Amino acid sequence: MRRVNPNQLSLFHCEMTPARGASYFIILSPIERVKEVVKSAKEMLGSQIPLSGTNMKAVAHISLMKFTAADDDERIIKQIVSVLSSFPCFDVIVAGNITFKHGEESRSLVLKIDNPGPIQWLHMLLLSAFSPRSSKKITPHITIARSIPTADFEKIDLSAFNYHDSFLCQEITVLKKAPGDRKYKICFVMPLCK
Repeated sequence: MRRVNPNQLSLFHCEMTPARGASYFIILSPIERVKEVVKSAKEMLGSQIPLSGTNMKAVAHISLMKFTAADDDERIIKQIVSVLSSFPCFDVIVAGNITFKHGEESRSLVLKIDNPGPIQWLHMLLLSAFSPRSSKKITPHITIARSIPTADFEKIDLSAFNYHDSFLCQEITVLKKAPGDRKYKICFVMPLCK
């Protein structure tokens, strides 16, 4: 590794040096009944085909946004509250399963969200706060298992995972993984407007 000469002026301003920040993950957390159904679905799937530990341990959620930023919870929370302060509660309708293909190598088994509009709108508002130049779109879903090798996926009876339900989304959850942490921890839960 090259040593830095303290007597030599840097060509780059100190702020330009990228610093490793915290990873923030904003999600919608379903009600306990849905989490339990997804947990049971993982166990049933794991009895049919090999599943990774990550797949087995992942708790049911709907992803809104993941990003890395300076480790400054107060600023992150302030930005989220600013863009979502008047966002109303809404129903989430779970309508059976769908498959996401990842080339020819693997598939993910997920629960379809039948009314993705409010979730996509939340995502767009968050993008405006944290990544305004991005036009990334999401397909809201609840993952049962991801990146299953195609040969294993073809052995699954998908009708066994045809779950339908609905629940009222009343809050968003902000998870955080600080530098050096191995797992995400709850940083902030923001209630939506009643």
